[in-house]
Amino acid sequence: MEDENSPALRAGVDFRGTPNATQPVLEHIKPGKKRAPFWRYIRINLPRTTRLLIIAVIAVIGGASASVALSNHEPFLYATHALWSVCGAAALFVAVGLLTSARIWKWGVPIALSSLLIYLGGLLGNAPYVWNGASVVSAAIWNLTLLASLAYLVLSWALRCGMIVAAPDHQHFLD
Repeated sequence: MEDENSPALRAGVDFRGTPNATQPVLEHIKPGKKRAPFWRYIRINLPRTTRLLIIAVIAVIGGASASVALSNHEPFLYATHALWSVCGAAALFVAVGLLTSARIWKWGVPIALSSLLIYLGGLLGNAPYVWNGASVVSAAIWNLTLLASLAYLVLSWALRCGMIVAAPDHQHFLD
């Protein structure tokens, strides 16, 4: 039970949510500022769901890379090697993510950036599009590598801002 007439609360001193309620909660407030960044006020506390979403997005990147590598349409010279390396890194990421409780979300950024770099290299080369002789499915999967990479980078940004949280962490909401 909280005392709404508490002199400390009326004076604006609110240390709830800290050990023994003796320290101010200023994790996301930069020095010299009074408020946290705007995006920090959007908070979604679904750590296990977010972790599974992160793993699923990386699995999509790896699957799409493998599919493009198996097609007969090489986006640029030696693209097959790069696509298989992204696929292998994604498989390792998914395995570690599903089998351990390690904080793996930072490990996915190089995978997403590599996939994005391969996509950009394909734009300069011979990307699998319908007008280049690829099937509609191959072109869609090629574009999926871009969209999944961008989705992961947005998720990673939201994690760094504190908008979402991924297991094993949580945000200690005081509902």
